[in-house]
Amino acid sequence: MFNIDDTRLFINKTPSLTQDESAMLPKFLAVCVPLVFDVARSDKDREIVCCALECINEMLKEMKGGLIAEEEYFDSLIEIVKDVLQHKTACQKDSEDDTFCDDVEDDSELTTVLVDFAGSILPSLATAMGGQRFTPYFKNFLPLIIPKEGRKRSERSLAAGTLAEICQAMKESIIPFSDNMYSVFMRGIKDNSEEVISNSVFGLGVLIESSGPTLAPRYPEILGILSTFLKQDGDRRTIDNVLGAVARMMKTNPGSLPLDTIFPTFVKWLPLQEDYEENITVYSSIYGLLSSNCQVAIEQLPTLIPLMITQLTNKKVDDETKAKLTEILQGVTSQYQDLTLKSITSDQAEILKQALAHVNGS
Repeated sequence: MFNIDDTRLFINKTPSLTQDESAMLPKFLAVCVPLVFDVARSDKDREIVCCALECINEMLKEMKGGLIAEEEYFDSLIEIVKDVLQHKTACQKDSEDDTFCDDVEDDSELTTVLVDFAGSILPSLATAMGGQRFTPYFKNFLPLIIPKEGRKRSERSLAAGTLAEICQAMKESIIPFSDNMYSVFMRGIKDNSEEVISNSVFGLGVLIESSGPTLAPRYPEILGILSTFLKQDGDRRTIDNVLGAVARMMKTNPGSLPLDTIFPTFVKWLPLQEDYEENITVYSSIYGLLSSNCQVAIEQLPTLIPLMITQLTNKKVDDETKAKLTEILQGVTSQYQDLTLKSITSDQAEILKQALAHVNGS
């Protein structure tokens, strides 16, 4: 009997398959992929369909191009995602008259989750295909993702989040859509929902990074709008996303920014407190400025050094970020030893000593 959970377990094990198990993989996919696709398309239980969509996404992430190498699989995958976004799968039919509920408002959480799972497949698909190959498909999906006027908050939030992740996955291939995406994210930033605003700010930052210098002429407008969210009673996740967006601007095109003005303000609002996933972007931007001997960044070292040391002991900060922090501190303490010692407490000095000793293998 077919079991989605067993399929997911096998898929998640893919990177560590034995030689014999790897040899079985094509046969396994030939049986399971059509069945998972059929469940997503025709099963009437939304919870089961959500599991099927999640399973498809996991296949894409683990196997990348391997799943879509078969044209039949690829075409079916495109149609399934399109059908869910258009509310045309079996589980999205009206339960009474068996017609497709294309424009019917359904407030159930499961309906939102269903669309979320389908939407989350698209960034994985863009990664698996590569941005350039994904471009014509994104053009077709875009009208289905952008929420129509009057849609509920959860749909607007999901749309902003999905588009942000697609921009991130497509990288520079998003440039032909940059004006359209800019309008979508700017509209989301003016929403009355903090969740929509936060996702839209994140999306704007990712779009800036992926578009390179394309959006540099808009930096003054962007900075003006983002600065309005930096207030003591503001939503902290949105503030963290603002810092992430500014960090992406500093990484992408620092010469187009008034660093003398924005960098001290940027540092003032650190560290991040809610969206820790933006940490690596924030500290990578700081690393870039210090590596280029940016005077404004150097002047902020008395504030930055103790702040970064404190983050080394923050359990919410991931290992990748801590490695980047240690890399920055290693360079700073070597070049500005006296400044470092004057800027930190004895406890912070001990934390720094242990971190550097670990890097140096002593």
